[in-house]
Parts: sequence; structure tokens; C-alpha cells
Amino acid sequence: MKILIIDYKPGKGLADIYTAATASGHQVIVAAAEDSTDTRLHTDIHIGNSIDRAMHRFIGYLSDSYNLHSTRPTSTLLNRIVTINPDIIHIYNVEEPYLNLPLLAYVLTQYKIPTLITLGNPDNIYRNKRALIKRISHNSNIFTGTFASWDLLHLAFREKICAGHEIAAFHPGYYIDPVNPASSYCQIYEAMG
Repeated sequence: MKILIIDYKPGKGLADIYTAATASGHQVIVAAAEDSTDTRLHTDIHIGNSIDRAMHRFIGYLSDSYNLHSTRPTSTLLNRIVTINPDIIHIYNVEEPYLNLPLLAYVLTQYKIPTLITLGNPDNIYRNKRALIKRISHNSNIFTGTFASWDLLHLAFREKICAGHEIAAFHPGYYIDPVNPASSYCQIYEAMG
């Protein structure tokens, strides 16, 4: 299978997944906003630039609207996704300001690409505790609606308690084994493929 993994700044966790998936015979492509901190990885697709991320972070802090900006970098990434035509997309990190999730969801639904999102705390998708203007209910409605209408979406949780979150009600959810997360992800890829 051809797997595209999207991360903000790939590190050891993603490098372990990359190693396990390639050992299982999968082709893995890495898309990232910043270069990897692990020498086992190199970024195949760069997402946006430092100015895009700074603007996303500033607007997100101002208006509590993380994951609703970075339209240009997300559009560029989507163009590359359509060209690459992966079998599975794994968004390993959605808690940093570098993607426009509603735009990503809309296009990936249109192209019917199975997508896995790893969530540490689902509340972090729509809640920024440091924002000047709090729009928790508004953002919750946006992301609950986005996830509800996102066909072929799968969710991976780092904590079992998060599997009961309202965002998880519409799609298959998986718990990632903290002892061997790379193996857990490979099993999920096989189940999705």
C-alpha cells in the first residue's frame, strides 16, 4: 500500500511507524511542515512555510480558530495528494497550526481516500486555552460536523478515555498501544486497506 503520513514536525514516533510500515512492504511518503528531527526520515512534501504557520498561529490565538486557516498550504498539499494518489492518508498530528481541516476533509471525501487521524486529546482540535476570543461551542459544532460528514475517516486515540468523545461517535476508533505504537498503526493500516 502507498501510505501518506502528514505531521507537523516528524520525530521518533513517526520514524518508528515509517520503519515498521516499510518493513511490512508499504510505501511511505512523509509530508511535514518542518523537517524531521530523526535521521531515519526525510520529508518528501513540505507543507507551507514559516510565514504561513506564524499567521495561522497568530489568527488562531486571536480568535480561537486553530485548524481553520492555512488554506494555501492545505490546497498545495491537496494538489500533491491528488497527484500521488495514496491508498491511505494518516494525519499524525492535528494539534499544531498548519492545516485547514474542513478543506482537507472536503477534498479527501470527494476523492474517497481512507484517512486516519491520530488524536491525543480531541478537545485540542477546537479549543485553544490561550485564545483571546473563546469560541468553543462554535468550533465544536464546526469540527463535529466536519468529522460527521467525512467519509472513510478512522480515528486513533493515544488514551482510551478519548474514544468516548463526541467526535468519535461517527467513525471507527482505535486505541494505540503505548508499548508498541508502530505495530498498532501497521495493524490499523491493514484493517483500513
